[in-house]
Amino acid sequence: MASTHKKQSESKYVSCFADSRPDVDITFRDVLLSRPTDHYLVGVDNFSMTNTSLSMIEPQTGHYDALIRIVRNPNDTVKPRLLAVPATADLLDAELTQGGEATLPDLLYISDNGYDLSIKSTEVILSMQQLMHRLGDLAADVNEYMNTGRAANTFEFDGYQHQAGEDTEHLKFSIATDGRITVRGTRAFWSCFSIEVPAVRNQFGFYGRVQQTDAVVPYTRMRRFMSVHPDYGDVSYNKILVNRFAKPIPKRNVGETDIQLEARRLAVRQYNSRTLAGQRPLCVVVRSTVVGAGNFNRHPQAGGVEAHFIHEVKLGASVFSSLERRIALEVGCSLPIKNSPMVDHQRETPDFVIGRWIWRTDPRIESNEYGGSRRYQSNMPACTEYHGSQDRITYHELQAQSKIQTLRIKLFARLRTFDEVTEQWGMRVIELTTANTDWWHARLHFMSKD
Repeated sequence: MASTHKKQSESKYVSCFADSRPDVDITFRDVLLSRPTDHYLVGVDNFSMTNTSLSMIEPQTGHYDALIRIVRNPNDTVKPRLLAVPATADLLDAELTQGGEATLPDLLYISDNGYDLSIKSTEVILSMQQLMHRLGDLAADVNEYMNTGRAANTFEFDGYQHQAGEDTEHLKFSIATDGRITVRGTRAFWSCFSIEVPAVRNQFGFYGRVQQTDAVVPYTRMRRFMSVHPDYGDVSYNKILVNRFAKPIPKRNVGETDIQLEARRLAVRQYNSRTLAGQRPLCVVVRSTVVGAGNFNRHPQAGGVEAHFIHEVKLGASVFSSLERRIALEVGCSLPIKNSPMVDHQRETPDFVIGRWIWRTDPRIESNEYGGSRRYQSNMPACTEYHGSQDRITYHELQAQSKIQTLRIKLFARLRTFDEVTEQWGMRVIELTTANTDWWHARLHFMSKD
């Protein structure tokens, strides 16, 4: 009987530990594989990571730097009011320079006595539990600000009188089991303040899609400033107005002189400077929301409850998913991977990624049968195993290469993107951000195809 020769299947592992950086270069003392690389398959056998630096919120700069901010409703002595919303962007721009120019920070932002009533988008927020804690801190600052008598003079309603030692809860944020945030504010709070969400992507994240009932200005389509009528509780987004879209720089018309062209361009540049895209965005305030001010400033102990009446606003988006920008983790390497295409938004692209995992957030919320006593659970920023011994390995074929003696392994993060003009979502890939205390482990498995 003829003997049958059976080939031996070769299997090798490369294990890598790294900290405080997303990539590592490995140099082997001996050649890693005994045969050319096209005889092998490679896959990620194990991957674990600790990351405390990649925020779930997209960092913004300039006039979009805040995730959410509490802004004042200015009174008539600070900025005259319009009786109605201008019909066009040009008419709104004409009103911006009437009665004294007022930039967003100068007119609306609160910075006195060390108060900054905002949550910055540059803060590293890793979970919904952390975001709700920060919203609680913001509400506490507003309550202290009002209870110590600072909400006066430059506010729309300056007649609210606090009492010595008052501890009224004027503002509170809570979250329902469906992920929608509820804002509870007293009549005094809604008379003095509005809520600003600067970035359009975060407006979708908090408010959800635009509803037909939303009072949105057609030519701005903006929900940056949410105001609530203190008497009736109506929500509107058209009390504080600012132009959102810049105009294109004009081209020369037929027969136009250089002076005429430059005059038109100068007018457009000045217009653009007053929009949100400019260096000095200006705003106007439309209509007073304080209607029944007769007994408004009476304190409950003095025989009136008007100032402490509560208006609740339930926002429209499930923030458990709508604010989360992190999509997936990816492990890439310098191996000669054969074309392993990935479909991204209906487009096929070659990729050098050999492992990809959906970002683990695992939020949980508990409540009683009435929806009360809510408690939040989420992953701690500790070690998370994304691929373990019980998980299936995806193997990739390699192109021909005589030997491998150096290897780079690098981590990437796939994030959601948002176009502020077209209001369309997309994706992008970045090098994973890491902190000094972060670390990760990856193990590659090389297996011969024989």
